[in-house]
Amino acid sequence: MTDAREQVLRELLQKIAAENNYENPEFETALVPTTGANFSSQLFHATIKSTEKDDINVFAKVAVIGETMRKQVGSPMLDIEPYFYTKLATKYKEIEDKHDVPEEHRLVVPKFYGHSIEYMKEVVVMQDLSKDGFETYDRFKSIDWDYASKAVEEMAKLHALSIAHQKEFPDDFEEAKKVLKTMFDENNPMQELFKQRVGQVLEMTREENRPRIEKFFETFDPNQFMKFYVPIKRPVIIHSDYRPSNLMHKIDEDGKLQVVVVDYQTLHVGSVAKDLLYFILSGSDGAFRAKHYDQLIDYYYENLAAALKRLNLDPEETFPRTNFDEELKEMLPFGLVISCMLLPLITIDVANVPRGVDGEFENESFEHMFRMLSNVNALCEQRVNEVVDDYVRWGVL
Repeated sequence: MTDAREQVLRELLQKIAAENNYENPEFETALVPTTGANFSSQLFHATIKSTEKDDINVFAKVAVIGETMRKQVGSPMLDIEPYFYTKLATKYKEIEDKHDVPEEHRLVVPKFYGHSIEYMKEVVVMQDLSKDGFETYDRFKSIDWDYASKAVEEMAKLHALSIAHQKEFPDDFEEAKKVLKTMFDENNPMQELFKQRVGQVLEMTREENRPRIEKFFETFDPNQFMKFYVPIKRPVIIHSDYRPSNLMHKIDEDGKLQVVVVDYQTLHVGSVAKDLLYFILSGSDGAFRAKHYDQLIDYYYENLAAALKRLNLDPEETFPRTNFDEELKEMLPFGLVISCMLLPLITIDVANVPRGVDGEFENESFEHMFRMLSNVNALCEQRVNEVVDDYVRWGVL
């Protein structure tokens, strides 16, 4: 399977080389091993070489979703990300230019080189940030304040640009809403995943908290899961998979941390609180949240308000703090549910990732995902219990 995927990638690289006037190009490709951070695509580093031309270093994603799972999901693979790079990012830059947003306050978007939407051969190719010194955060470690604060600064920029987009280009925003559809609906197999995860969570939860979490899940209707994927008060195009594995970071020469958002495949219109809770609960441990949770919530809104002002929007009219707080409160149960579903994926040991007959990863179906997520470890158990502790402390359980 790897050879076939690599060939699909090389076909697109040939096209990219021609578009950039690279004569007689040579291609170098290197498979990125599955690490537990990504289960929808096979990742590659690649280089396009040509005499008297600078190398083009790219990062590519080739879809690895099998036929069964495609039918279960009911949506195209790797289609939303190209829309972001070719449509939304262009509009966002136009908005930043119009309002003379200083360079240091602009959303950094990796360069996009091309894509293919051919069925079972979907590919997305973009700038390889690793060649510029960027790396992903260690998924087994809790985020710290420096990283978390910088990450929510970028989140706030992304959300503010969406709000400005809706204000300045309402027709474009309506078009985006039609394109950026979530894969979750009432018939989605995620409902079955949810039911299976509940049993595992109950087994992992410490005895003193088990009655609380059991009561929560008894009264929580998994068919209502979709409500977390729709706007509440302020419709915003959100990332929806905003976690450290989908961010790249590096320390600049002046010692400042830089964070770049990547992997825009799950964009949809929803609540900003969803991105914020998703990031905090997927990337932090209990100790971080005990010290920084409230601080990070405040820091996010402060940066959102500042980003809106740079776009000549009044935060009090556009999205007042009271509305944000109401959305956050309403979305809190989502944080608990998604933590129980996501943490096994984040903390999974690579040795427990099922492989195909050729030794490479193939995400064939949701049943395949169920098998992966059943391999919980001590770190997963610790992180889940810390989330449950916090939800007891916050008065949700």
